[in-house]
Amino acid sequence: MRVASLLVPLALAALLVGCGQTPLPPRLADLPRTRALAGEAARRHLAQLHGRDVAPADSLVAEYGQGQLRVYLSRYRDAVTAQAELERMLAGLRRGRSPFTVPLPDPTARGRWTTVGLDAHHLLWASGRNVYWLEGDPRRVFGAADQLPPPTGGTVL
Repeated sequence: MRVASLLVPLALAALLVGCGQTPLPPRLADLPRTRALAGEAARRHLAQLHGRDVAPADSLVAEYGQGQLRVYLSRYRDAVTAQAELERMLAGLRRGRSPFTVPLPDPTARGRWTTVGLDAHHLLWASGRNVYWLEGDPRRVFGAADQLPPPTGGTVL
C-alpha cells in the first residue's frame, strides 16, 4: 500500500515533465505559446478538424498569441514516411474538395507549400520525420516558418 501511494505521485511528476517538452518553441514570430496539445489529445483534435482519424499519436498542436498562429506537427517513424504523408496531403488538397486553395510551392523555401483558406494562410512541409502545418496571418506565418526546422526537400511538384 505504501509503495503504491508513492508510485502515483512519481508517475504524475514524470507525465508533467514529459508534457513540458516539445520540439516547438515557447515563442514564435514574437508571440508566446498560449496553448499546446500533445499525443492522444492532439491526435483527437486533428481528427475532429478533419472529421476522421488522420494523424499519428505522436502529434502536437500549438497555438501562439491566442490563436494568431497555429502549428500542427505530426511525427512519423522516419523521413520517408513523413515525406509520403506530406505528398498524400498535397494530393488531397489538389483534388479541390476542401476549404483550401490548391497548394503552390513556396518560392522562398524548396519543399514548402502554401495554401489559403479558412481566413488564413497555411504553409506545410516535411522536415526529417516531422510534417509541419503552420496557419496564420500572412504577415506572421512566413516569418514564423523560418523559425521552425526547414523542409528537407522532396520531389513533390
